[in-house]
Amino acid sequence: MRITLRLTPLPALALLLLAQCQSKGEQAPATTTPTAAAPAGSAPAAASSATAPAAASTASGASAYAMCKGEHVANAAGSPPVGPVEVQLAPAYLDEMAACRAEDGVPKELIARAADGKINAKGDCVFADIGVSCHYHSGSEFIQSSVHQQTPGQGELHCIFPSGDPKNPRVYGTHLTCKDHADGKPKASSAHAARETHEAHVVHEGASCPAKLLNELEPCKTLRCCDHGTLTNPIADLEQNHNNDVRPDFRICEESLEIDCKLLTALTAHPANSPGLGGVGVPAFELAAAPAASAPAPAPKASAHPKK
Repeated sequence: MRITLRLTPLPALALLLLAQCQSKGEQAPATTTPTAAAPAGSAPAAASSATAPAAASTASGASAYAMCKGEHVANAAGSPPVGPVEVQLAPAYLDEMAACRAEDGVPKELIARAADGKINAKGDCVFADIGVSCHYHSGSEFIQSSVHQQTPGQGELHCIFPSGDPKNPRVYGTHLTCKDHADGKPKASSAHAARETHEAHVVHEGASCPAKLLNELEPCKTLRCCDHGTLTNPIADLEQNHNNDVRPDFRICEESLEIDCKLLTALTAHPANSPGLGGVGVPAFELAAAPAASAPAPAPKASAHPKK
């Protein structure tokens, strides 16, 4: 019996092995670890980029809306988005501010967690558990450009919400009138009386103030937005107190809201500074009822012009 052996030539064997190696290499992409999937319920990339501006502005100056430009303040457009400024960027004209997007509405979920607050040394209500403080002004500050005088019986409520940058808080505000119109009737009738009224304000430090005050912001239908403004105190005061580097983002209600003004009785009014109406003037809004201090609160003390 004859057995015939056929030997494969070495070059052919090498080609066969090389082909097998190449075939295995092409299969590698199929076994590569896949990119992590987006979390369940997340929006597609295109949608998420549209909502990104809702985040608070950062120290780099990124913002969701145009910079506040004051009430026709010269060279406001040349102001940097962060750091100290020498021009009054807020208040601004409401009709020159952008309409806020839905995601920048009043933060109702945060408000729902607030407990009653305490009055601080400036006469503002501080809700320490959520990091928010509220105060009101004795007139309007953010106005329409067509307005030429204060509206009698109308004040303005501002609530300052925290962000990731203490120099860039977010301020929600609204014009307000009292549901009982007699509660907000102005008393002063001259510039001299206005000065005396503001200088004689009493601060009820330590008194309790109701969380329901925050809920008064919720009925607003239309908010107007601008970013990187200034506090609304006169710019000279801000520079003197080194507060001209605080650059809030503002979300101000376009309509005036009627509120229960008894919620304000423990707070101390701030003067209303509206450069479009000549700056700080005669109070247009003043609580008719004298503030009542809570029993456990310390004795009231007189305060000069309260500042934010």
